[in-house]
Amino acid sequence: MIEQVILAIRPLDQAAMDNCQLRLDNLTKPLDSLHSFEHLARKMAGITRNARPPLLPSCIVIMNGSLRTPGLCDMFAANVSAQIISFDVHDEEARTRAQTAKFLKKGMEIAGAATASGIRVIGVGMVGMISPAVTSALQAWHAAGGTDPVAALAATGCPELAGLTGVILGAAARGSAVVLDGVETCLAALVAVSMAPLARDYLVGSHFGRGSSHVELLQLLEVPAYLSLDMNLGEGVGATLGISLIQAALHVLNDMKTFGEAEVHVAEDGPGSLVQNATVRD
Repeated sequence: MIEQVILAIRPLDQAAMDNCQLRLDNLTKPLDSLHSFEHLARKMAGITRNARPPLLPSCIVIMNGSLRTPGLCDMFAANVSAQIISFDVHDEEARTRAQTAKFLKKGMEIAGAATASGIRVIGVGMVGMISPAVTSALQAWHAAGGTDPVAALAATGCPELAGLTGVILGAAARGSAVVLDGVETCLAALVAVSMAPLARDYLVGSHFGRGSSHVELLQLLEVPAYLSLDMNLGEGVGATLGISLIQAALHVLNDMKTFGEAEVHVAEDGPGSLVQNATVRD
């Protein structure tokens, strides 16, 4: 199952992204003036294989969900109309290849069920914090070439990381964006990308957390984050904020008019003069 999921991950749809960019360049605003929102809209076009994706249903997958603080993530999730899916691995172990593979598969199944219901944006979070020793060990493993990721996950003894890795791979295989939260989700993403390099294109950063590890991991992943909020918690709160940015980007793409739709003149000089086109209406 694991290999089948990895093989199902496809490159982003370049034609959809190019057509999305054409619309973005012709919206009634200066070129690239919304920068990161335009980047997110283009990325969602590539992920969904649709040049003009609508507002997409979302969910938050939280590891050790039974231990989470009631209400902490719920109000943030409600703000973006995201469903919360709790995955409890409390008191379970993933210290062997077989145990680790079990949690990888379980994470893939959760992502598969979510996408089968129509969800195309999956935020990930985790209750609790990974020890600095685990973070350092996985960073060292990545620096050494990142071979045998299942063994690397088993060496951490963290079923949460195996489950999150499975969610990321399963979501990418089903054409869903994955919005990262804190250090723990970035570690899982680092392992997922080592298993399937194409999974990187489906990752969306949300915020820079407190401390250097979060920033360093995002840099290793080559995934930008957009918010600096000095938060120091997981449970998917940061991921919900990332989802809100995606939603805003899709509102821009769908609700702002092009020059043609607004029946106004395009720029006659400056950077828009050779790009913006009054005939673009979709």
